Amino acid sequence: MNRNEPRNKRRKGEVKGKATQAKPGASKVKSESDEAPRESREAFVFTDRSGKQHLLPPRGNSAGNSHAPLKRDHDSGRKPEQGGRKFPRGPGKPADRQPNGGTNAGAKPSFSFKARGEDSPAFRSPADRPRDRTNDRGRDGRGNRDSNRSSRGPHSDRGSSRGDRENSRGDRGSSRGGRGEPRSDRGGSRGERGASRRDRNDRGDRGSNRSRRPSAPHVPSESDFKLKARIDKNRKGFAFLQFESREYEDAFLSPFEAERFFHGDRVEAVVTEEGEVVEVRVIEHRFRELVGRYYRTGKNGMVVYERKKAREELLVVGDSKSAKTRDWVRAKVIYPEEENGRITCEILEAYGEELPASADIQMVSAEYNLVEEHSPEAVAEAESFKLDLADPHRVDLRHVPFITIDGETARDFDDAVYVERNRENGYTLWVAIADVSHYVRPGTTLDDEALSRGTSVYFPERAFHMLPRALSENLCSLRPDGPRLTMTAKIDYDRTGKKLRVEVMNSLIQSRRRATYNEIQKEADENVGVAGWEFRVHYDLYAILRKKKNERGSIDFDLPEAEVKVEPTGEPISIKNRPRLDAHRLIEEFMIAANESVTEWALEREWPFVYRVHDEPSAGAMAKFADLCKHHGVPFVVDKDNLGEALNEVVKSLEGNPAQILLNMALLRSMAQAHYSSAHGIHFGLASQAYTHFTSPIRRYPDLVVHRMLKLALDYEREKKILEDDEREEIEKKLAEITEHCSYRERIASDAERESIKLKQTRIMLKEIGNEFPAKVNGMLEAGMFATLEDPFVEGFIATEAMAGDSFSFNVERQVFVGRRSKKTFKIGDSIRVRVDNVDLDLRRIDLGLVADDSDRVPTVAETMKELLKADDES
Repeated sequence: MNRNEPRNKRRKGEVKGKATQAKPGASKVKSESDEAPRESREAFVFTDRSGKQHLLPPRGNSAGNSHAPLKRDHDSGRKPEQGGRKFPRGPGKPADRQPNGGTNAGAKPSFSFKARGEDSPAFRSPADRPRDRTNDRGRDGRGNRDSNRSSRGPHSDRGSSRGDRENSRGDRGSSRGGRGEPRSDRGGSRGERGASRRDRNDRGDRGSNRSRRPSAPHVPSESDFKLKARIDKNRKGFAFLQFESREYEDAFLSPFEAERFFHGDRVEAVVTEEGEVVEVRVIEHRFRELVGRYYRTGKNGMVVYERKKAREELLVVGDSKSAKTRDWVRAKVIYPEEENGRITCEILEAYGEELPASADIQMVSAEYNLVEEHSPEAVAEAESFKLDLADPHRVDLRHVPFITIDGETARDFDDAVYVERNRENGYTLWVAIADVSHYVRPGTTLDDEALSRGTSVYFPERAFHMLPRALSENLCSLRPDGPRLTMTAKIDYDRTGKKLRVEVMNSLIQSRRRATYNEIQKEADENVGVAGWEFRVHYDLYAILRKKKNERGSIDFDLPEAEVKVEPTGEPISIKNRPRLDAHRLIEEFMIAANESVTEWALEREWPFVYRVHDEPSAGAMAKFADLCKHHGVPFVVDKDNLGEALNEVVKSLEGNPAQILLNMALLRSMAQAHYSSAHGIHFGLASQAYTHFTSPIRRYPDLVVHRMLKLALDYEREKKILEDDEREEIEKKLAEITEHCSYRERIASDAERESIKLKQTRIMLKEIGNEFPAKVNGMLEAGMFATLEDPFVEGFIATEAMAGDSFSFNVERQVFVGRRSKKTFKIGDSIRVRVDNVDLDLRRIDLGLVADDSDRVPTVAETMKELLKADDES
């Protein structure tokens, strides 16, 4: 199907969501075919993220035939006009460099992908494996927003222990070298490169299908190095290697090269000294199960997994479980032992024509390879612990009236706070965190499982905890029903908020109260100006710390976040925009203060540590953001010396601006992705020179490791021991491995959480097809507008052909849609009325239609003629 065809035209047999009877005014849903979806058989030109263009051949014309492999160049075996460039060699291998040192402002090294020949098993295209993907026909092909969009800012690791799982997602183009921007490492002037490209085009080199000779397999060399990456696949079959080391930009994989990978697979790439990727090996499959549509084909059948980012087709082995064509099924993915073998699947459960809501959490967790249950050994180990109060090196703080403040539905409370006046007439902040490291020791089953998970994962239905409930909801939960073991940071400030002293200690506390955000907020509202209110000093210190943080250039995003409530069956009841109260911000500020303080404490001792690093955004990304601000009339000039302060001022100036959400989200995507590191680095979003995650060891493994490092430092100080160089080297090597793994697991968890919310947002709209809602425009592309509904809090897309009342065109300079006849305009922030035209559960997509206002509507020619004839008859 042509990508420029109207959205409401559908291909025969296209996979759609739940069949729903359209209400009056809704677009008619055509009948579904029993055939598996087909794709366009035309070749297409793809421009990769570096600006290079690739002529990709048409795919196979049936589900049973795989496409032919791309031809190779006679001399090098490389596909013409490959996306990456060679990496210029400098001192030492790129793998030896510190990826976290310095900023992200410069261009990143890139790689060319030198695929092995067709005779090599690493990239052979198996003829018996069907790979019939459809074209990008939804929002993805129309310039869709990044599916990895965040619901929080780059500093949403505000240190909060209330499930703050740092969702910062940098735009791939900005954080990995820029989209289509000229690179300093490409060699030659722009004119020379353009002339060379025109030369090749004139000769027909790019995408030429002339016969070519396969290259010889790569001979391993000592100069080769290895990098870990994730497969970011496109529905058209090509993919990118997203390197976990943020020093390198993505490498492009053609459909032939990407054939044997699934979207989300974790791989290891072998890179030559010249910067060519010569081998890619899967080290962790993302999928263990998948949920898709079943299609009967010949003796067996196949399961089609289709999402906005990827499409896979797997042959079924074994029983079909009575599944009929187009039924939803859950299938186990069977990976072959041999590298080039066929990936198949075994159907575990058939759901029928409609996918039940109860399958949602199972579907998302299987797609991201997340496990809910803990092993019997880990559970038994957690249940065997008893509270031990006999440690002579633990400071008894049970006299301090700590309080926990969490959400209404929280069941584990891992942080408690208290603020009091100190002798300098300033403030003392106590932050006590559950001492998980006392129970979870290295080398145990509990620790192995916690490291494997890396983090807890929070779905609308329930959470997949990093630790068994015996710890997370009992011994390590700071409930007010008894004493608990903790690690405490005691931080003294003067009256202006200047930090005076930091103490870190093993401690014993007993919380006096379990409060909720809403309770504390209500009390604060009722006690405005009341000096004697018991938490007045807490709010006074909070106001001082918040002001100082903003003054130093911390970027205070306030992005909308969906709050999903579901029935026990998983059916969504309501989806609303979660309010952010001062009570939330108070705890966030105290957690940030604790995270910074323990990091400074460790740095003073030059102790091995785990850091939370957020690099400065690239110059190219900031230039694009400045251009977008200019389009919306928001003044912003890139100030390299004071970039954080300038961005914070922009965020403040956007309050109340119709384009606030759009520009905040654009700024968020311009940021690099925060990550864990064993090497010290800045946290740009928080404008912090020293930052870690200390406040949530129940939920995040890096916090648990931070506690271990702090305890080790305390032990060495007490025993007056010195950390020897060989011991330091061993610890730092282990920390590097842990931080790399935990950064990867964090991204998996964040993606799964976002996907689960999108699934619920799509599901709640299935029953609303044909209904109308008030909405606000929150984004624009040439293909149409994005609109957000307030209740339920969901986002949909209005294609230009779905804009009723006139023919609209997009004015890029003014960032408005203008009606050809009526001259009516739509801009960011406008209130509109929309109709739900279609909901696609497979692709998590909501198609909206613009409902024309009768007062603004321009009558059609037919309506005008009818009115004239009526007037003639009456006269």
